[in-house]
Amino acid sequence: MPEDVATNLTRVIYAPIPDDAFADVDLRPFGWAPGGYFGRGCLDCSEGFSGDKRCRRCRACAIKALVAHRDRPRWQSGHEGIPTDRPVWAYFYDNGSGDGQDVTLLRGVSDEDGETFTVDYEGRPWERDGHIVCWIDAQERPSLSVEAVEAILAVLPSEAFDLCLGHVVEDWLHREALRAVVDGHRDAPAIAAAALKSRELKFSRYYD
Repeated sequence: MPEDVATNLTRVIYAPIPDDAFADVDLRPFGWAPGGYFGRGCLDCSEGFSGDKRCRRCRACAIKALVAHRDRPRWQSGHEGIPTDRPVWAYFYDNGSGDGQDVTLLRGVSDEDGETFTVDYEGRPWERDGHIVCWIDAQERPSLSVEAVEAILAVLPSEAFDLCLGHVVEDWLHREALRAVVDGHRDAPAIAAAALKSRELKFSRYYD
């Protein structure tokens, strides 16, 4: 092995870990952990790096992945804080749903009260009346997740979902959790477990 390559390899393997705000335990889920092995190519930047034998990323790229995860859009419960000047994704309880689907994932613009959600329908605005269940300010269509389920659960006991509206959303949520299991969603067990926590909440149900 040429000396310059060997020297460079040694430098990479034994380079000190920077003393910064990112703990090793926080970086593990994002593909990096300390160790004395040499990784031939980082998943993101393709550069060689030192770390644990099972690392997928160099430390710098793991930090970028962690920061992106922390800064990602998050599901918000109810309509509080929802932008009214741009479209967002929302699970929306539709008062006049004609397709048998009481709660629908839609992209549109909400009013301040979260009771009117304007969506694009064949190039024309369509105002739908109901209630925002939860929303997320993201560009790509989101899938059901544990975070979304938790946001849905948080709104069920609220006044907006009184008069037995909460149980309709609860029934829908349980069906969607079951659908995640049937479809083989990778987080199906966690989604189902989170959805079943609704039984611990106290709100008006038609059978109570």
